[in-house]
Amino acid sequence: MSSLEMLEKLEEFFCSPKFTCAIGDFMSENAEKLEFVPLDGEQPLQNFDIFKNYTSMVEQQLEEFIQAEGLSVKAICDACAAAQNNENHMHIAAIDYLVASTEYESFMQLAYDHACMAAYEPNELTAWDPEEEAAGPGEVPIAVEAAA
Repeated sequence: MSSLEMLEKLEEFFCSPKFTCAIGDFMSENAEKLEFVPLDGEQPLQNFDIFKNYTSMVEQQLEEFIQAEGLSVKAICDACAAAQNNENHMHIAAIDYLVASTEYESFMQLAYDHACMAAYEPNELTAWDPEEEAAGPGEVPIAVEAAA
């Protein structure tokens, strides 16, 4: 199996409902427990404990994938490293999740992004308006009142 094929399978796995639900459940349970402080400052011990739990969860998910596909950890690492070092670097979400399981700073950024999305509440400026979209781009919907 080529590195590209391996990365495609890895990306497919990391975008699967099984994995995304595991990430979503983990972040839902833990993001509120994290204390987001500047990374150059002293980090709360609880943050590092949650990071270690995230690492374990990703490793478990990855082990299942590796066994199911008959791959090796080394082959996956080599394919990911080659993709990151490639001039035509394509963005692969799987690499982001893997890096977040090995680097505390990347994990905290992932957790922060999740916390921001979870806290997002649309308002009248950001809410989707199906009537406006139905009007088409650049058109403003016109309210038509029925004549009496």
